[in-house]
Amino acid sequence: MRIRPLLLASAILVSGAATASAHGIWTAERWGETGIVYGHGAEDGAYDPAKVKTVAAIDKAGKPIEAKAVARERGAVIEAGDEAAILLVDFANGIYSKGPDGQWVNKPRSEVPGATEASDNWKHNLTIRHLHGDTLPELPPQKLQIVPLANPTELAPGALLKVRVLYDGKPLSGVAIMPDYVNASEATLGKTDAEGVAEVLVRNQGLNVVAVSHSVPLADTRDADKVSHFATLSFVNEPHHEH
Repeated sequence: MRIRPLLLASAILVSGAATASAHGIWTAERWGETGIVYGHGAEDGAYDPAKVKTVAAIDKAGKPIEAKAVARERGAVIEAGDEAAILLVDFANGIYSKGPDGQWVNKPRSEVPGATEASDNWKHNLTIRHLHGDTLPELPPQKLQIVPLANPTELAPGALLKVRVLYDGKPLSGVAIMPDYVNASEATLGKTDAEGVAEVLVRNQGLNVVAVSHSVPLADTRDADKVSHFATLSFVNEPHHEH
């Protein structure tokens, strides 16, 4: 589905409080380091660095590059070589249950009397950086992943970017895309087609974070009703200048 700039005013707004499943992760430069950001929209929240479960990096040819998460006081950063062109992060946010008072708590359903729903929440991020030309290397798989079909770092604001959403490595159809998660976290425009493909508007000069969510029901509902996955694609589309 093609998304044009003028359609932003008619974005579908999803109402309700920002639950744990609505939060995402992405990467951003912090004090000369690559920070793993956890938040909902512009929120930048503290978290236990142990929630970062996997970090991977590849170079522009798809060769694995050594990368690791390093704990900081209120989160984690990624240490990887300068040749790392693409970063991938998986983050386990834990099980959250909604109590009879409507509040979400970081406990399994079995520990929250009268809980009305519960979900096991996972976050995934794919960051494109230091990449030139249109060709992207083959990406390591993630449970839920937004794959750009062109190099987004070379697209100006207002350009259209085709992406494919994959779940378990297969195209995921009918899911809504959030084209500017940081600045308009609840605005969705367009849905993926039968091939998992959608076209999104590049909103910003600088950091862009595109997001999607997908949930799968669980057979054993004692602790959670579903597994909720939230994936982001992040990239910076402006050159770095020293002043």
